[in-house]
Amino acid sequence: MSSSSSRISESRKRSSQKPAKDERLRRAWRRGLTPPPWINLPDWADRYRRLAKEAGSTSGKWRTSTVEVARGPMLAVTEPGVHVLTAMVCTQLLKTALLETIVGYHAHIKPVPMLLVQPKEAAAEQFSKERISPMIRATPVLRDLMGSRKSRSAEETLLYKGFPGGFLALAGAGSPDNLARRPVCITMYDEVDKYVLTREGDAIGLGDERQATFSEYLSVRVCSPTIEGESRIEASYLAGDQRQASVECPHCRHRNFIDFFRHVEWDKELDEAGNVIAHHPRTAKIYCEACGVGWDEGARLQALKTTRWHQTKAFLCCGKHQDPLAVFEETWRRQGDSRPADPVLQTWDWWAGPRWAVYRARCQHCGKWPVDNEHASFTAGKLFSPWPKDAPPKQATKWLDMKDDPDQRVVFDNTQRGRPHRRATGKDLKAETLAARAETWPGEVPDGIGLITVGGDTQDDRVELEFVGWGTNEESWSLGYVVIEGDTSSFELWDRVDEQLLRTFRRADGRAFAVEAACIDSGGHRTNEVYAFAKARLGRKVWAIKGASEKSGQRAPIWPTVKPSTRKRSQYKPTVIGVNAAKDTIRARLEEVREPGPGFMHFHAKRELAWYEQLIVERRILKVMAGSRFTVWECPKGKANEALDCRVYAYAALQGLIHFGLRLNERTEELATRFIAIAAPEMAPAAEDAWISRSGADGGESWL
Repeated sequence: MSSSSSRISESRKRSSQKPAKDERLRRAWRRGLTPPPWINLPDWADRYRRLAKEAGSTSGKWRTSTVEVARGPMLAVTEPGVHVLTAMVCTQLLKTALLETIVGYHAHIKPVPMLLVQPKEAAAEQFSKERISPMIRATPVLRDLMGSRKSRSAEETLLYKGFPGGFLALAGAGSPDNLARRPVCITMYDEVDKYVLTREGDAIGLGDERQATFSEYLSVRVCSPTIEGESRIEASYLAGDQRQASVECPHCRHRNFIDFFRHVEWDKELDEAGNVIAHHPRTAKIYCEACGVGWDEGARLQALKTTRWHQTKAFLCCGKHQDPLAVFEETWRRQGDSRPADPVLQTWDWWAGPRWAVYRARCQHCGKWPVDNEHASFTAGKLFSPWPKDAPPKQATKWLDMKDDPDQRVVFDNTQRGRPHRRATGKDLKAETLAARAETWPGEVPDGIGLITVGGDTQDDRVELEFVGWGTNEESWSLGYVVIEGDTSSFELWDRVDEQLLRTFRRADGRAFAVEAACIDSGGHRTNEVYAFAKARLGRKVWAIKGASEKSGQRAPIWPTVKPSTRKRSQYKPTVIGVNAAKDTIRARLEEVREPGPGFMHFHAKRELAWYEQLIVERRILKVMAGSRFTVWECPKGKANEALDCRVYAYAALQGLIHFGLRLNERTEELATRFIAIAAPEMAPAAEDAWISRSGADGGESWL
């Protein structure tokens, strides 16, 4: 009996286990057939995405609320009707994270073919290695789809990531074949202002052509802007609905479209005439435009949590031209009963759903939404960043450090405000105006100079040289301009050029200066002669140079940043300099820097008016090619521009010295300290430290 009972119980046990196993198999089968929930991008990232340690300063679970301003562009990816998305924002805010999350979301939730374009193929490989691969390894749902070692083959390379139902291809903008190789549903373009035109046209146009067979396509363009009117990302932003972000004041709940120049203030000291004599950037705060209360850092972070996006593009509706931001400004400034309870809702309608949320611009007369959302475009600056290094005091300090240098002001607008820089028009720049500020100074070299460089322009019948002294923050003095006439194919003329380069200049106190570097133009008909002259004087830093070919408006570095290969005399090549960038800097300093200080250009009273005319003769011309807008510098026919060319080459020589390790400000400060010591012996350091020396042309030392 006992054995029979045991067999029955075992049979019942086996029969009860079989249904349980079958149920588990059925559940697993249903899970396999059930697609992931179709949620929006921020929710997907919050639920599934993990941050890799090697991809940034933070790791672990992703939280969109950490950088709340990113939620708007992320929601636009699943917003009904959106087919183009542009993000013109400052550096280190949301661009890269947006692209990464789009890749992860579609690989997991809605697999489609995707193309991600970087300026160069090397940058595409780096992006794949440093951003995409770490995200896949850190995120389990992506690791199961894209990162399996079992798929390590042609399906899994740096520039191609396959997954069920789609793929991610990466390419450089300069490779038309890779851009046009395959149909894609989603195209993503990173750092678009760095793209160059290819022989087949613009990279964005080529990539978007591959979306023709997809109805639910999306084209994403992200970049920090550059120069107003020339920036590709600016043009894309203006073509969209121009969304801007607002935050709610923690004190009065008024919505502010925060901007550095409009909302950030700090304490200043004034003299009796009301002029600012000292700044205290550590006191910088955002001030609400409605109630006037300043936000401490805690209040700013609280306000950032309330970030919402608004369409701000002006439109024509009901026969009226309407600007949403202007309407909002007029509405909230009304007094008394005429001011509505919520000025925002007088201008925009809040449109939100499971996968989108945005304020849509509304016509003030008919109540319709005249601004289409097919192209959602966004812009934001670092005031929306939650990181301590981007707090208002840090930004105020950067502005005060940059404001006197035209080049640095471009950097501030682009990287801090996320806005294109507007160049000065230069309409009031005249030769007579520059000549009127000419100076005289004691000695051949004025106080404040740290070193001298030379720029040389070569013609068939002459060589023209400008000697430029450089001081702190690239303040410059035109010390002399020499025209050496003669046949530039003859050794005799080049001997006279060398005599000029070996000149010694003296300061009023007797301190001697020699030329530390020179750039001689090797273009034109005397290329071999310039090569021979420069090769024999490489030890004195006499460089043969040529201007980069920048007909499409590119801005190559003034001095090349790539280390050249070893130069043999039989394989000598000139240094290729970025003349467009150099001319941008020189013209900006002439137009915008009106007082001595960083970047100011001093001229000697001996200079003739014709020299100033040559210095400003070239014009910045806006051109359009294959949909891209860019500027180039052109010299009017029949006009001379040797003075400008010489200044460009002298500036390039300075940049060459800096490239090889020169610290201009330290050099200038050191010489100024020693000048004081010589002028006031009782303040001088020990005798053995009081002398000044530099390497001469013959390798010896000149002493004072």
